[in-house]
Amino acid sequence: MSRFTHAAATMHTLSLAAMEEASRFGVRDADIDHLLLALTIDPDTGGQILRGMGAGLDTARAAVAAQHAAQLELVGIASDPDGLGRIVFHETSGYEWTERALTVLKEASSGDRRGDSAAVLRTLIDEPSGLIEEILRRIDVDPGVLSARLDDVQRLRLAPQQARDTHTLSGTRSLFAPASRDDVWALLSSASRIPEWDPAVGTIDADDTTGPWEAESRTQAPDGRPVRVKDEFRRQRVELMECERPSLIRWRFSYPDAVRSNPRLVDFELEHAAGGTQIRATLTWETTRGRGGRRLVRALLKPLHRLLVFTQLAQIESGITRVFR
Repeated sequence: MSRFTHAAATMHTLSLAAMEEASRFGVRDADIDHLLLALTIDPDTGGQILRGMGAGLDTARAAVAAQHAAQLELVGIASDPDGLGRIVFHETSGYEWTERALTVLKEASSGDRRGDSAAVLRTLIDEPSGLIEEILRRIDVDPGVLSARLDDVQRLRLAPQQARDTHTLSGTRSLFAPASRDDVWALLSSASRIPEWDPAVGTIDADDTTGPWEAESRTQAPDGRPVRVKDEFRRQRVELMECERPSLIRWRFSYPDAVRSNPRLVDFELEHAAGGTQIRATLTWETTRGRGGRRLVRALLKPLHRLLVFTQLAQIESGITRVFR
């Protein structure tokens, strides 16, 4: 993955998580404190360092709420720091970054900064308002020590592995869930709970615990808008291909009424991590090896396919993490 691609993927992931957190606070402007909360569930270096220093999602949320309450008390307004709602970002619209949050994101990709989560966190610590320093101190994280650890990681940065070029349409994404491996396993290994994390599945008949199961594709988005689905793609066949507790789950989704469609495989590898569970999610569209013109068309469409797989994995990540947030 190139520096630009990695930075773009990081910004997308952090933007989604931060705006979800903003929606939980009942606001439409995502600010630097929401960006900090997004970093606590980041699967990459920035999130790992934060969690390793005790800055998990629940702890950071409490600190942000306490900071907001303290600021309101200065102007004589009482607030309830425990009165937070649920995440409604996926059901609503109209979210934007504040100017100072946009400045942080831009600076994290400028100069020798790579735009990854470590660079975003380092830029947040340096943000001149002092808000992030105040929040970090509320959770007993010394900003100076945190900066030193980030600098150490930057000096030891390793070159990323190059993805293999195969005839399949596939992508892999690391994500973090703020929950125990047992809880994550219970979610991802249960056929009846697939609609909670897979945006393509609306309902599933999971009475038969051995499978395969029949599912209906989602025809309505969480915000109430209709999702257009062709008739031949409304019915799905769901199969549990592999299930090795507590570390590996593989699902296969196919469309029995669309005989020429490509089945979809979703793999999850679970690993215990500080503050929760690290998940390696792989999405693969099964394809046949093409010849001649088909190979040329596939090569031309490869960037579009990569974007499609990335978007689908990002939606799955959001669904999984939202369950535990």
